[in-house]
Amino acid sequence: MQNSILIQQNINTNIFQDFIKNMKILLANYRYFVSGGPERYMFNVKNELEKRDHHIIPFSVKYPENKPCAYSKYFVAPLGTKDEVYFDQQKMTPTTLYRTLSRLFYSKEVERSVSQLISDTQPQIALVLHYLRKISPSLLVALKNKKVPIIVRLSDYAMVCPQTHCLRNQTPCDLCAEGDIHHSIKFNCVKNSKITSITNALAAWFHSYMRYFDLVDCFITTNMFMYKMMVRAGWSEEKLICIPTFTDTEIFRPKNNFSKSNYICYVGRLENLKGIHVLVNAFIAMQKTSSSNVSLKIAGTGSDFYFKQLKSTISNAGMENCIQFTGQLDASQLSQFLGNALLTVVPSLWFENLPNTILESYACGTPVIASDIGSLPDCVKKGKTGDLFKAGDTQDLTETLKFYLNHPEILKKMAKNSRDEASRQYSPKAHINSLEHLFNQYI
Repeated sequence: MQNSILIQQNINTNIFQDFIKNMKILLANYRYFVSGGPERYMFNVKNELEKRDHHIIPFSVKYPENKPCAYSKYFVAPLGTKDEVYFDQQKMTPTTLYRTLSRLFYSKEVERSVSQLISDTQPQIALVLHYLRKISPSLLVALKNKKVPIIVRLSDYAMVCPQTHCLRNQTPCDLCAEGDIHHSIKFNCVKNSKITSITNALAAWFHSYMRYFDLVDCFITTNMFMYKMMVRAGWSEEKLICIPTFTDTEIFRPKNNFSKSNYICYVGRLENLKGIHVLVNAFIAMQKTSSSNVSLKIAGTGSDFYFKQLKSTISNAGMENCIQFTGQLDASQLSQFLGNALLTVVPSLWFENLPNTILESYACGTPVIASDIGSLPDCVKKGKTGDLFKAGDTQDLTETLKFYLNHPEILKKMAKNSRDEASRQYSPKAHINSLEHLFNQYI
């Protein structure tokens, strides 16, 4: 099936290049400021498409943090006040409750705003990112009524899991992946609340009954694990395509001759589901059973409680001099940090959705050791760009680290392979070529 394959080839015919020039693309996401991976993707893909002379028309929710743009007058009001971005910040006033319920089910306000935006700008296609709950499927109705083709990029598991991350009690769960979301009510999966879980399920059943998602022309998954999850949940492969995300292979580059410093690293949020405690315990075990002078550096911020737990573990083991926390790093600092590392470790305990850390690490010529869960086995190639260990298994990770740190010649070979992989499969050029090819099929 043509739409179910990974598109990466570069289309060079003059007819095609002429056709895609100056394309008008409506880009919808509920935030228009950088707050995480999906928003980073939004601005990265916007910049790359604009480099090819495409015209981007954003649609979002109004927030003070939004990047200024000419189309903000079409943006819709937030669920609560303008400063309440996240659900946990919202005070449930009558207005907030009404907007929350209408966006969860169907928002006429969104339909009107999007319809007016389309009438005024005449986009040729829509690339939709986050829209459920904060914008609502009325976005899809407005687009389809105006005959705009709809491409939805999936950056979480919301289409197969009401909790959106396939987690229950901080452990992976795929009970709803067969299409039956009654489980989410039984286990209070949404916000750990029975009422919220019931309301969310009612909205999902309403959307299914109204067949809103049938309006989507194509869903993009970033990895084959999510692709297969969508198929399990009953989605047709005719409407699915896997296009990996991309990283900036100019900012993230190897150091001269792939030179390295004597440390391994972790980059990401400091949260239990990221499995950093597994890495810390494995590193401590390795240090106690070997004469290695390698250190561990951890970059990122997150839960204060979890951070204190990690610090306590490190202190109790007497490893304060071997394990360091760097805090948050900007792109330039992160490139240096990853490029100098011998290995990047991704010890996740949940179904990651092709983490940026892996792609950035590859681009910097640094192999990755990752847990064998979710999308990670699809992008970490054993013995070529890194290796896998059993998720949550401290001993397995300890032995894996010891093996590679004792074989620097293998690490050097994998470093070059990693950079090649980033340049070939995860570069901006490969990604934008794939998007343009996909858009061409539907315009």
